[in-house]
Amino acid sequence: MEAVRNRAVSIDDLANAMTSDEYLKAKEFYSFLVDISKCTGGILRIEREKFIKLAATMMDCTPAEAYAIISKMRRYGWIKACDSHFVVVNVTNNKG
Repeated sequence: MEAVRNRAVSIDDLANAMTSDEYLKAKEFYSFLVDISKCTGGILRIEREKFIKLAATMMDCTPAEAYAIISKMRRYGWIKACDSHFVVVNVTNNKG
């Protein structure tokens, strides 16, 4: 039997995929974000710089690495939006 894909995998998908270490960090951080934002419908009011510093601290990495992981979390749909003053977390997608 042959596997059928829903869509074709592009080179961008492969280049932007999370490594296993990034995935573990992102999964733990996503769980934290869901826990603290559930009562507000997934909306966190926080400045982008502070959010990235918080992520870097929780993930035990540099802010640049944290930003890259957050960007991948957005592409994966774990974070719906990340503006300069708020973050919208996808609390319904609790697959992580």
